[in-house]
Amino acid sequence: MNPARLCWSAAALIAVVGMIWGIGMSASGNHTDAPAHAHLNLIGWVSLALYGTYYALSPAGTTRLALMQSIIAIIGTLAFAAGIAWVLHGGPHGPVAVASFIVLLGAVLFAYIVFTKPLRRSAA
Repeated sequence: MNPARLCWSAAALIAVVGMIWGIGMSASGNHTDAPAHAHLNLIGWVSLALYGTYYALSPAGTTRLALMQSIIAIIGTLAFAAGIAWVLHGGPHGPVAVASFIVLLGAVLFAYIVFTKPLRRSAA
């Protein structure tokens, strides 16, 4: 499985879901879920698209670590947005707290990949 394609595919699906969710909130006049919707769009659409772009441009995009990072980021994104929505509707904070650490793990892994597998070697 190609991490760039996985990230871009997930980002595209999440963008569509986020837009539909936003239109639904607007049509109903109930914006209770706006924070969850915003996090889904930012982390899901934007971050995953950026991860996918880096993987498409970097040799790191062919590694198992990149694939693992992509899967963790997608799982974290979905769990985080769902967890925020659950809290907004009176649910417990525990699941969203766990999901936030999954999102953070994905970002830390991505940072590790960026620092260990740069896009280009410097001409030093």
